[in-house]
Order: sequence, then C-alpha cells, then structure tokens
Amino acid sequence: MTLSMDENFARLLSLKDTMTPWALRAVVTLGVPDLLADGELGVAELARRTGVVPDALHRVLRLLAARGVFTEPAPGVYAPTSLSRLLESGQRCMSLHPWLDLDGAIGRGDRACVHILEALRTGLPVYERAYGRPVWEDLAADPALTASFDTAMASRATALAPAVATGYDWPSARHVLDAGGGTGTVLAELLRTHPHLRGTLLDRAPAVTAARDIWGATAEGRRCTFTPGSFFDALPLGADVILLVSVIHDWADEHAAAILRRCAEALPPDGRVLIAEHIRDDDAGATAGLLELDLLMLLVYGGRERNLPDFRELGERAGLRLGGVTEVGGGLSLLEFLL
Repeated sequence: MTLSMDENFARLLSLKDTMTPWALRAVVTLGVPDLLADGELGVAELARRTGVVPDALHRVLRLLAARGVFTEPAPGVYAPTSLSRLLESGQRCMSLHPWLDLDGAIGRGDRACVHILEALRTGLPVYERAYGRPVWEDLAADPALTASFDTAMASRATALAPAVATGYDWPSARHVLDAGGGTGTVLAELLRTHPHLRGTLLDRAPAVTAARDIWGATAEGRRCTFTPGSFFDALPLGADVILLVSVIHDWADEHAAAILRRCAEALPPDGRVLIAEHIRDDDAGATAGLLELDLLMLLVYGGRERNLPDFRELGERAGLRLGGVTEVGGGLSLLEFLL
C-alpha cells in the first residue's frame, strides 16, 4: 500500500519526535512518577516538591499526558497510569527508571548522542567528546555513576537470569566463572537453580563488593568466590564454564577478541565459554530496538551488536570454535564456544 504525502509527512513527524524522549527523562530524573505513585497531585505541588517552575513542568506533563504516560483528571492535576508505574524507582525488575535518569550513567550516555555526526565521520564513540574521557574511565572516577550503572545492569540481568539459568546444559557443568557479571544477579540465579554448581564472580571492585553485601551470606553466596578484577587480565583458574552476559557487545572487535582469548587461556581442555547476547539477524530483518541499541553501542561504548558470522569470527580469533546456539526467549541467545 502506497502512503499519501500527508501520511508520509505524519509518519516522519512521529519519527523525529524530539520532546517526548527528553520529557520522559526529565520527569524520571525529577522523581515525578514516584511522587504520583500514591495518587493524583496538582502541578503546583509537583513543582514545589521537585524544585522547578510550575508553568514549565505543566508543559512537560501536558505532553506526557497526551502520550498516555500520565492522566489529567482535572486541569493541572496529574495521576499515574500503568505506563508511569514502569518509571517508578522502586520497581526493581521492570522499571525503566535507571535507564532514563539523566543523573545516572545511562542517561549521561544518552546525552552524549547529540554528537552523532562526529561518530558518523570517525566511526568512533563520542562519549569522550562530551565528557573528556572514555565511558569506562568516567564511571570509574565517580562512585555515584558506577552505582547507577550497576543498578541499571542488575535490573536488566534480573529479566535475563531465568532464561540463562534454564536455557543451557548446566547439570554437566561444575564451576562457572561469571566474567563481567556486575553485582551477580545472573550468577546468583544460576547457583540457586543448580545447587551442585560453584561460582566465581569477577568484575570491578565496587560491583563485586555490592554483590557480596547483597547475597554473599546466602546459600548461593557461600558457594561463590567474589573476585575483583578485569576480564582483560588473566582470569581466575578452576572454572569449566566462563559466562559472559551482555559483555561482548560493549566492545569493538579487537577488545572483544582479547576478552575471549583471556577466557580460552583460563579454561581446562573440556572447558566452554558461554556468551549470552542478542544476535542481529540480517536475513530476517533485525528489530528496530536492536538496531537502535547497535547505534548506541557505537556512540557511547565503541561496541556493536553482531550477527552469527561475526560471533564465529571473534571466537576463531581467540582460538575458540562455535558449538551450539540456543535461543532462550526475549531475543536472547546462548552461544557456546569450545576449545
């Protein structure tokens, strides 16, 4: 069906929407969804509690009400919806709050995307252009940013963990090293689901410390070693499975291959590397969400989303061969690499 000029124009206008994404981020950063969690409030009271100008806030809320994020039961009075519930900070698993908070690590990365033209001209990330240092150095220099990043990753890991824990032949494994596992959400679920497993969690010191504080005293924590470190350095020995959940897409090919080489060096002859990632399916047509993430990986981290041949080639560069690939739901796949 051919669209008319008016229909095409309307479609393009919807694609170019600038204000809604930033209005969403603004109200999340101000905590408006939390303030409305218990019921309706007037714009004057919302402005007083958030320290902003009432008229300016009213313009933002009117737009978001028109988009269905809030309702306006009376002029200048706003109330929550099922959409705004997903923006509240207290919703650990299904909240978009850590992903939209402009004061947090992810929101900081989003702000760097205004330099997209430079990324197109250089093929390099633009985060350093915005903040003076690469993203990982920036996070390491600010404990609050590090904590917000770990919170966002933990919320995502909570959604992924059951699929990882049930989508692989874990009964044949003995000891799993979760490299770059953040605060250990996936590893804790693995150890809880498979009581025979032992685990090692490796990540930056703040994440590992937080993991130990959160679940180190549990039955799962007593079967886990909490190890601060980097997957670019020699990895701890003893694991027969090394797990990388949403790690490889953060990195350009050179660095991704280096991570996999470290994994290969640390494994016994029967060892396996298990990568949990979204696979870009160029034949069937990748989803718009994955293509958006692919662009974001370039702009902020210098990484990329990959198709199956890309993953196979990375493994070969590290001395690993691709074994099985299992789709476990939600677009997530488990890729098994063997020595």
